[in-house]
Amino acid sequence: MMRKIRQAFSALFLLLLAVSACAAGRKAEATSLKDMAITSVELSLQEVKMLTIGASSQSLFLGSGSSPDDEIKRAAVQDCEMLFKYTVEQLNESLTLLNKSEQWKKDQVEDVQTWLSASLTDQVTCIEGFKGVKDDYAESVRNISKLISDSLAIVNSLPVASISPGGQKKRRLLASVDSELYFPSWLSLADRRLLQSSPAGGVSANVVVAKDGTGNYRTVSEAVKAAPSYSDSRYVIHVKAGVYAESVDVSKDNIMLVGDGKYSTVVTGSSHGGSIQSVATFAATGKGFIARDMGFENTAGSDAGPAIALRVSSDLSAFYRCSMKGYQDTLYAYSQRQFYRECDISGTVDFIFGDAAAVFQSCNILSRNRDGGNANYITAQGRSDLNQNTGFSIQNCQVSAESIRTYLGRPWREYSRTVFMQSFLDANVDPAGWAEWSGNFGLKTLYYGEYMNSGPGAGIAKRIQWPGYHIISTVAEAIRFTVAEFISGNEWLPSTGVAFQSGLGR
Repeated sequence: MMRKIRQAFSALFLLLLAVSACAAGRKAEATSLKDMAITSVELSLQEVKMLTIGASSQSLFLGSGSSPDDEIKRAAVQDCEMLFKYTVEQLNESLTLLNKSEQWKKDQVEDVQTWLSASLTDQVTCIEGFKGVKDDYAESVRNISKLISDSLAIVNSLPVASISPGGQKKRRLLASVDSELYFPSWLSLADRRLLQSSPAGGVSANVVVAKDGTGNYRTVSEAVKAAPSYSDSRYVIHVKAGVYAESVDVSKDNIMLVGDGKYSTVVTGSSHGGSIQSVATFAATGKGFIARDMGFENTAGSDAGPAIALRVSSDLSAFYRCSMKGYQDTLYAYSQRQFYRECDISGTVDFIFGDAAAVFQSCNILSRNRDGGNANYITAQGRSDLNQNTGFSIQNCQVSAESIRTYLGRPWREYSRTVFMQSFLDANVDPAGWAEWSGNFGLKTLYYGEYMNSGPGAGIAKRIQWPGYHIISTVAEAIRFTVAEFISGNEWLPSTGVAFQSGLGR
């Protein structure tokens, strides 16, 4: 009861702030909106902290239960505990930036939008874990998700400070030279050199993993465990060729794994079913994770249900020349900003899914045959709120299928957003292009787009006619989904002197 009273008071307080902003006029509008955003995020943070404390006692209480519902609740609460840890961090980061900034700049807005979007995804994932079982704890989480959604809406309304022409850096988008590699601006020059360097033997690594004992460690997990918990500099782990059958969770920041090839150095497992938060061969949650020349695989099989090879919630993460191989739910691009370049991604049902802001560039995407299946779905993007800055952009990729009818995607959540542009689509892509999730769910609110694709599966004459489907016809609209605009901000590449063209370069 007290929590409901406090939440009602919170809503009233935010309403009063909004009225105050209108009364004060435009001069005070930015300050008032900023105060509203700070207050809303603070309230969200308080509620999440209270639920985090309550989760432990809830787990103990459910520990003595033996009914199927109790089993579901216990697993869900345990997942929520883990998710709330990330939410608290993201809300604290948002508060720090909101309190620090005098003038609100575009990159700062994008940071807070990303962290609040991820926080909202955490709450939605927590609620879904209860699988329809009625529970007061889940209802409390729903109330928090509403607070975070309000915070996100307010932040999206903040006016962005203009930059004088003399003080603005010239933006570089994409190189006009085909051989030039495109990486987001948040990758440092040193990281880009690591990504583009010769095979792993030429990389100066902090430690080496080798199954035969010739390195510092025999398993990837041991090397990650020994890495610094907090480091401002890049910590590089060279993983020599081999198949590493282990479950790995990289929760530390600024870790980079460098393998000997996407099919030579492979982390593999067969875990499946259960919670999609806990079941994954490899999970990257620490900030700034990078992988190069690595393979991630789940061998559970096509009839095993959800079987995640790679789960990523690392902000500002990048995967270069990697492979993700599985069947259902191969790649869980869970949240925050992610970049994939020259990766091979294969699977069956919803094999690229999640609620990240992710760009896939020059990747090979393969729809695999499966027992008893008559259709596959490549993407299941999970944006649940109109104000989230999330979605999938698939650019300059090769999309193919073994011999099974394949759809580009279907709406996992109401505001699902996915764009395929400048990609090759083979003949097994269904002429309709996209499929429903459940009846009319999301068909008016989703954003699915296609721009200048090629190949026998790229024809748009028989495409679905949903209100949320778009044949993108202008460069201005397409540019919104390039790396520069969608996940990075200002600059694309270091000052190399290479001539650049628009963000839609090859």
